[in-house]
Amino acid sequence: FEAANHAMTTIATGGFSTGDRSFGSFRGAPEYVAVVFMILASLPFVRYVQILAGSPKPLLRDSQVRAFLAALLTIVALVVIHRLLAQGTAAHSALRESLFNITSIMTGTGYASTNYQLWGAFPVTVFFLVGLIGGCAGSTSCSVKVFRYQILLKAVANQIRRIQSPHGVYQLKYAGRRLSEDVLSSVMVFLTMFLLTLGIVSVLLSVTGLDLVTSVSGAATAIANVGPGLGAMIGPEGNFGGLSDAAKWILLSAMLVGRLELLVVFVLFTSRFWRA
Repeated sequence: FEAANHAMTTIATGGFSTGDRSFGSFRGAPEYVAVVFMILASLPFVRYVQILAGSPKPLLRDSQVRAFLAALLTIVALVVIHRLLAQGTAAHSALRESLFNITSIMTGTGYASTNYQLWGAFPVTVFFLVGLIGGCAGSTSCSVKVFRYQILLKAVANQIRRIQSPHGVYQLKYAGRRLSEDVLSSVMVFLTMFLLTLGIVSVLLSVTGLDLVTSVSGAATAIANVGPGLGAMIGPEGNFGGLSDAAKWILLSAMLVGRLELLVVFVLFTSRFWRA
């Protein structure tokens, strides 16, 4: 029963558990198995179709897959090193706990096997930020997603080159294809709306009486569809049951907006949509 339920919520990067301790009741091998499938669920599903058709190369050549895996491994390594040096944590425990929990938050699954808020300020900051990354486009993962950050970085680098050589001609490319202005604009608008929505939801939550950490992390985890936030109330060992009804309605709305990737919802509030 537990294996079947956790298998479904792992593949769906949903993160619901059959127990109050989330994944804290399953230590060792189950954590590593879950890590593998959380990662697989965060990669583009179209690549699996191509693999079944006998063509595994597109998966290996996909820039967002490489970027996602590189970012995940780098972040895990940094947190493991911090725990080894700053806390003297046993190497195996530091690796297992860091790998599982960071993968869970970054992929938007939302499992927690331990209270990572006790690891120090640096890991807590990392956990907040990785929840805003997400997996690859075309996966079950939510949040901003890797490809948008890749395009953003390319746009920033391109703008720096323009400043250095204003008479040069530069083309933005992604995955070997030229990026159109429409694609670039949609990414920038999405990122802007994501930050704007994060700010608005944070303010609304603070109006209900929540502290800064709970408000901001609650807004972020709701919009990104991650799960646990930060703080004593909604952290990895807490839950959202103690929040006021007003806060729950705000978070409910934020989750829907985030799951539908913001712009689709905001279009509904334009007069042009209803006239059409």
